[in-house]
Amino acid sequence: MVHRLSFFLIWGAVVWAVEAARPAYILSDPEAKVIVKVTDAADQKKYGGQLVASMNTTRAAQAINATGKMRIRDERGKPKDVGVVFRSAKLENTLVSVYSTVHETLTITVSPGLPTLYKLQPVKGEAVLLKGAQAMKAFSGSDFWLADLGLEFLHWPTQAVRERRLRRGELCSVLVSQPAKVVPGGYSKIISWVDEDSLGIVRAEAFDAKGKLLKVFTPNDFQKINGQWTLKEMEMRNEQTFTRTLIQFDFKKEKKN
Repeated sequence: MVHRLSFFLIWGAVVWAVEAARPAYILSDPEAKVIVKVTDAADQKKYGGQLVASMNTTRAAQAINATGKMRIRDERGKPKDVGVVFRSAKLENTLVSVYSTVHETLTITVSPGLPTLYKLQPVKGEAVLLKGAQAMKAFSGSDFWLADLGLEFLHWPTQAVRERRLRRGELCSVLVSQPAKVVPGGYSKIISWVDEDSLGIVRAEAFDAKGKLLKVFTPNDFQKINGQWTLKEMEMRNEQTFTRTLIQFDFKKEKKN
């Protein structure tokens, strides 16, 4: 079950300890007695805009540091472990998150009103700065793309809430996100189930350029660190290659003076 606390996540890696400003359509009908199936296109767009705006304005309350590992299973089921270090901090209105492995370091910079920037620094070679569809590439050989870790889909122009339904015991808004342009090898849409209490993603399904299901994201385990619920384990499963990546974090607790 998703904890009933306010949280937001970078595909589950970070959970915020701030009160999420829930969208107006949820506040007006918190138990989904009136707004259930959303069939009107204008309402879908309006509610989708409200939901994404709330998710994008939720920010980290404090810095988060963690070590962990990515367990990558190939199409034959053979596992490979890759160590990962995660850091996240808020600098004024900008959120900076860093993922580091033995292969490369990814720095994701999210600022209000600006495109998300992805700086990829390989262990050997020069750093590259990516944005938008350029970030649809694997991070350190895993099933997670750079764009996945940066929640790039929340900045796509088309956002629509299609319905409200239970998922894993929580009332969720079903959000359908579509990019301005579908690029070869990229996503055509992402369907996510967003917990209406916390605005956290309970499940997300990503579809390829031809509209076929490509990947499924699920958060698996939580841990309370310094008073905030933090996602300890998340999984990305590729339904076409039959590979999967599990990221497990060991979050560091701050010492009290």
